[in-house]
Amino acid sequence: MEWRRWGNLCTGFTHDISPTGLFIRTMYIPDTGESVTVHLLVRNGYKLRLRGTVVRSFRVPSNLRHYVASGFGVRLDDAPEEYFQLLANLLRVPLANAG
Repeated sequence: MEWRRWGNLCTGFTHDISPTGLFIRTMYIPDTGESVTVHLLVRNGYKLRLRGTVVRSFRVPSNLRHYVASGFGVRLDDAPEEYFQLLANLLRVPLANAG
């Protein structure tokens, strides 16, 4: 995952992912209520642009970071169809044909 905060490039890892949101494990945590645009890095350097709102954050002391994930939860407000296709592929769920 990549996003910008205060002009700086921030990175993290998806820890939990769903059709309505995701938890990003990172030490660069935006404020709850903040709107964010994140880029999900997928195969061959392709990035999916996701927009959402930070709905929760969780910071742990540095001595516990190996055991508990610090990071933030994002409720998705806008995601491309490719995001849902990726989820379906990961979960091996067939998508209904919209045609």
